Amino acid sequence: MGIKVTLIEPGPYSTDWSGDSAVQATPLTEYDKAREERAKQRGTFKTGDPKATADAILQIADAEEPPLRIFLGEQPLEWAKVQYQKRIETWEKWQPMSQKAQGN
Repeated sequence: MGIKVTLIEPGPYSTDWSGDSAVQATPLTEYDKAREERAKQRGTFKTGDPKATADAILQIADAEEPPLRIFLGEQPLEWAKVQYQKRIETWEKWQPMSQKAQGN
């Protein structure tokens, strides 16, 4: 016992992950529009600094009661709120069917 786990869910970071150091396949023209949209979105994200993250991770590791999950950065929480609200709306819409499945 005594082992605690935290799932770190990072947002976008200022790295070369998809830059010149990445090995990429030859782009298909069918996806040009999707690539353009993604490039526009990247410009709107506030990115994290990988060096600043180290201190945050150490604080989590040293915490008496670390969280099971934590987002790093501002973007993931905002995205999750939108996505979970959509899920809740769907679940509420289908709740009568869910209750029927229990024989109610």
